[in-house]
Amino acid sequence: MAVRSYRSATLRWATALLLVAQAATADPDILERARDLRVENPQAALALLDDHIVEPDTIDATDGNVEQAQLLELRARIRRDTGQHEDAAADAARLERIAEMLDEPVRLARAQFMHGTIQAERGDIAGALERFHAARRTLEATDETVELARVTNALGVAHNFTGDHARARDYYAQALEIVRQTDDNALENSILGNLALVIAELEGPEAGLPAHREALALARERGDAETVANQLANICNRLVEAERLGEATTTCREALEQVEKLGNTRLIAGTRMSLGDLERARNRPEEALQNYQAALALAENLVPSVEVEVLEKLARVHEALDEPRRALDRFRQLMELRKELLERERASLIEELEVRYRVEQQEREIELLELDRALQDAKLRQRSLLLIGAAIALVLVTLLLLVAWRGFTVKSHLERELAQRNSELVEALDTITRLAREDSLTGLLNRRGFHELAQREIRRSQRAGEPLSLVMADIDEFKQLNDRHGHTVGDEILRNISRRMEQGIRDLDIVCRWGGEEFVFLLPRTDPIEARQVIERVRSQVVASPIATEAGAFPVTLTFGIALVESDLDAAIAQADQAMYRGKNAGRDRIVASGDD
Repeated sequence: MAVRSYRSATLRWATALLLVAQAATADPDILERARDLRVENPQAALALLDDHIVEPDTIDATDGNVEQAQLLELRARIRRDTGQHEDAAADAARLERIAEMLDEPVRLARAQFMHGTIQAERGDIAGALERFHAARRTLEATDETVELARVTNALGVAHNFTGDHARARDYYAQALEIVRQTDDNALENSILGNLALVIAELEGPEAGLPAHREALALARERGDAETVANQLANICNRLVEAERLGEATTTCREALEQVEKLGNTRLIAGTRMSLGDLERARNRPEEALQNYQAALALAENLVPSVEVEVLEKLARVHEALDEPRRALDRFRQLMELRKELLERERASLIEELEVRYRVEQQEREIELLELDRALQDAKLRQRSLLLIGAAIALVLVTLLLLVAWRGFTVKSHLERELAQRNSELVEALDTITRLAREDSLTGLLNRRGFHELAQREIRRSQRAGEPLSLVMADIDEFKQLNDRHGHTVGDEILRNISRRMEQGIRDLDIVCRWGGEEFVFLLPRTDPIEARQVIERVRSQVVASPIATEAGAFPVTLTFGIALVESDLDAAIAQADQAMYRGKNAGRDRIVASGDD
């Protein structure tokens, strides 16, 4: 959806990249009929094209090649859009060969771009990037500005898909600069929307607003109702995140009106959730509850990302309304859904890291090939000069020595650069692995890193027959403090508490930021009675003195829940969470074990 995207294993590249069919000079009747059939009956369109596309070895005339290229391009696009990726890739490869035979750079670039979108649809992002780069190099020697902008935007989409938002932003900015030299407003609008989303991802909601508003103005000027609704929904969400509640009220209502006209369930659910956030920020829990319930009704079993967020927010609203049973029911639903999504997320993370590694490896290989080619050129130049010098004999001995020395220094420089690039690749992979396991705000483990270590520790404790305790902790009344003094102060408190927790635990203990103001501890070789003593030291460390922030010093307390881990980590988390909430209900700032009455 527009306001909260949920990453899936594949992309619909033809729509995302605004790939537009090119003008053709082949038999206009055949092409026109095939285009008319493409949406309503793609199989009939393919059958018509099959009848008029000849085998490769029967093509011999230039005119025939031109006509075949146009028919092949349409067939490759239809095959790609209907999931026939192998056949589509074969057509694209053949189209590239014909374009090279005709010596037509623009047609070659379109074929390379088409081939790249097919590889992306198949999940081969590294291969897609290689094709997009090839198309870009081909187009840079032409005056086809729109095609160059489209390919540059595709590079941004590919890098955004791998999570490399900084590089994606660079490509979107380049594409936007290029497309503004043309009058292609539809492509400009698409690129602007992409750029706005990645800026918000990198720099926060305020930073993304100008690009969203620019895209909205352009869409209104074009009369593009779908893009208008999409951008209004994005702006609504950004305004709520930035706590600009007055502007958000007007914009979110307009966004809801527009997305409901479109009937897009994902957009409507996301906008309803943003409206719930808005009402909650205005301290109107009843109105927030209505919007969250409406969002859940739309998202349930259809939009997992929205469903997870809405369930948690509903639970918090029920808590605020003093409805503990309903809050507990929502938390139980949330835990079941998170458990289901966790397996999907683990598989998705593995795939994402593999794709990101392949992308980095592919780009590094391209750079290394270019360096190697430069090295070979240097060697060839050196060899040629040596041969010429041998013929000229002693007259050019001095010159030959100079050339040989130059060749040696060039080779040494290139070899050093090759070694440096390989070292950078290793560092990049180490960084990817670390970021996947670390919480960016506090520096503690995140959920993924915690789950990896926790599963390993459960197996060790079972082998050794040693007790293992788990503790859930939540900062008391953190939301009120965050709402009153702002997220910057809240972030300072979270970082300071995290440092105090690390100072209070033992060397063998594990602590992670579970999410928001929640933390989880894993205490090896420790039963619940000993765990209470360990956590009392942590609690004393945290409450020993007020936490200094730019808004002043604040005393902070936490409530802890303890549970014994047997074999099921999720069950222990649930028990610790219930114990913690009993502590909350009993007055906060205390430690409660799962077995306590």
